Amino acid sequence: MSGISIFSTFILLGTQLANYLIRQHYNIKEEKQPIDHKQKIIKRIFLSLLILIVTLLFIYSTLQLTLLIAIGASIFYTGYQSLVEYKYAQEEKQYIFHFVRMIGFAFIFISILFITQRIISIEEVVQDEELFDPGTVERLEIENYMWNGDRSNERMITIEDSNLINRLFNTLFTLEVRESLEVNVDWEEIYSLNMQDQPIYYIDVSEKLINIGYTTYEIVGENPIYELLEEMEVDWEESAY
Repeated sequence: MSGISIFSTFILLGTQLANYLIRQHYNIKEEKQPIDHKQKIIKRIFLSLLILIVTLLFIYSTLQLTLLIAIGASIFYTGYQSLVEYKYAQEEKQYIFHFVRMIGFAFIFISILFITQRIISIEEVVQDEELFDPGTVERLEIENYMWNGDRSNERMITIEDSNLINRLFNTLFTLEVRESLEVNVDWEEIYSLNMQDQPIYYIDVSEKLINIGYTTYEIVGENPIYELLEEMEVDWEESAY
């Protein structure tokens, strides 16, 4: 998310610069306080609710969702302010500055959606983030269990067959995913693929989700790796977890 933060800061600074240039070019006076008492109350209520919502989301949700909702609220507020100032104080031209800010927030909102919700393959994720090298994995420990707050029905298998390991990774790489915006997601049955001597040491796979590189993704479309793990004919043993 550091890249998104830098990008967002750059856009916000750009909107401030645009407003400064507009103010200088058209010789518009400094922005005034809200045009009446009602607007002051609305502004205070909005800021209070925004702080409360962002705080709760930061604690209980993902950073992406927190940013999206905060920026969405900012789009609504700056758009509302621009409309009110255009309607009741058009001659002062203050509505222009809120309109420019609204465009900046909207651009950030759309960009975050594109970056975090674009559909990519697991192969791209692994290669872009250099998570592990499947060609060097000689041993794969797979744990299978049900998850409902606690682990149950646990079993495990150790695979050293290079052909089966390659088949598993080749199937894994066909998955198409997008980042999950939820924190409290329902995993149900999980297959945990554990590796040694790699930058990451496990991959969790369920019917609808995959956690890889400590990031949870929603699986888009079919999930052949889950189906392969379900149908794999191996001698499972009780897990010692």
